Order: sequence, then C-alpha cells, then structure tokens
Amino acid sequence: MRVISGKARGAVLYAPKFDGVRPTTDFVKENLFNIIQNDVMGARFLDIFAGSGAIGIEALSRGAVLCVFVDSAQKSIELLRKNLEKTRLDTNAAIIKGDVPQVLKKLHGKVFDIIFLDPPYFKNFAAKCVDAILEQNILARDGFIVLEIGSKEEYTANPQLDLLKEKVYGSSKLIFLSKR
Repeated sequence: MRVISGKARGAVLYAPKFDGVRPTTDFVKENLFNIIQNDVMGARFLDIFAGSGAIGIEALSRGAVLCVFVDSAQKSIELLRKNLEKTRLDTNAAIIKGDVPQVLKKLHGKVFDIIFLDPPYFKNFAAKCVDAILEQNILARDGFIVLEIGSKEEYTANPQLDLLKEKVYGSSKLIFLSKR
C-alpha cells in the first residue's frame, strides 16, 4: 500500500496485519482517484470504515482540506495514526473511533463534499450507512458518496440519490451516488 499522488506521493503505508480489515487495493484506489481527481482539491472528505486510512490519506495528499476518518476498531485507529504521522498529513485530519451510525449522529451539522464508505463486504451495512448519511444531512448539496462493496453484492440506491456510475474492479465494486 502506497500513496499514489500528491504531497505524500510514494510513501509506503503501514498495512494491517490483523483480521477484520480488507484494505482497498492500490488498483482500485488508483481508478477511484482517476474518476474523482477533479473533485478532491479543496474538498472536505469523510472516510467511513477507514481501516488503515489509505483512501483518506490519498485524498489529503491530493489536496483535500480536511479528512475525517471513522472506524470502530482500536487496531485500525492505531494503524491510521501511524500512517498519518508517517505521511505528515495529520494536521488536516480528524479521527473518530466508534460505531458508524452513532458517529454519523455526532457529525450532524457538519458537511462533506466526498464521503467514501467501505463497509465490510456482505454484511448488509451499505444501505444502512447511506441512509444514516442522508438522515444526518452531512452530504454537501453538490457532494457525492462513493460506496465500495463486493463485486457480487447488490445495492439499491436510496430514492433520494441518483446513481452516477458503477464500476467493477475484480472483487470490488465502486458505486457513485449524488443527491437528487
């Protein structure tokens, strides 16, 4: 795992060596940022189920003004802190440890331009989390959600959202959603 572009380009990130974390591959990450590259500069970014923080760190490296990382696992939070320190991107970052639906309630009133959501595959968290994002009204009017799920998983978009794009990369699927 490495930072692909921007201020921290080339930095090798610490990878999880414990169960329960499935990092987004560099291939998927590179394709994701090829799609959203024009939207990252100056964006407020939310990385939910952040794990090692690779996605949010990439966003910060490419010019996001803020990234809030959310994860419930202490080991992931520790790894994320190490990666932020290593890349020296910790000044524009905030880490929140907790259960995702509860954390999203705490974020009510804050607004994010890009929300990256990478729940555990095949656990039916995606729809619940997207609904909670909409319920807390934390997605900017012109913002969008990027949902990473298993390539064989189904996701039916909330009626308040438009499906912008869906791309499959091996065992992962990226779904891009925006407000109607």
